[in-house]
Amino acid sequence: MKINGCRVLVITVVALLALTGSPLRAQTDKMVIDNSKVSGGKTRPAVTFPHNKHIEVSLSCKDCHHIYENGKNILDENKLEEGNQDIRCSACHDPKFRLNLEQAFHNQCMGCHTKYQKEKKKTGPRFCGECHVRK
Repeated sequence: MKINGCRVLVITVVALLALTGSPLRAQTDKMVIDNSKVSGGKTRPAVTFPHNKHIEVSLSCKDCHHIYENGKNILDENKLEEGNQDIRCSACHDPKFRLNLEQAFHNQCMGCHTKYQKEKKKTGPRFCGECHVRK
């Protein structure tokens, strides 16, 4: 039986992707964002962030994750792997910077959700108690 080179190449690439996985598939479905240590003792509960839901609506990774240099997002998406401390929001957004971590989350999340609402698109929570759910 004769197998052409193109078929072998496709099978090899598919097998490699299946075996190695991808950072996107490796992300957890829900992430808990608990910034109580950096929020100045505020009492709002942690936020359960549905990461996969944001991926499903086809947001680009760079819509949320960013490293700006001269006004351009230069983030290398290959570094977006779970547990990589260098790409954690808190690596840049701390009290010393213009936008601290709390402000960064609020601007990013609520800003996007409000924009979607104005465009009459299905959106996520926009008010404190919708993200910071008391149990």
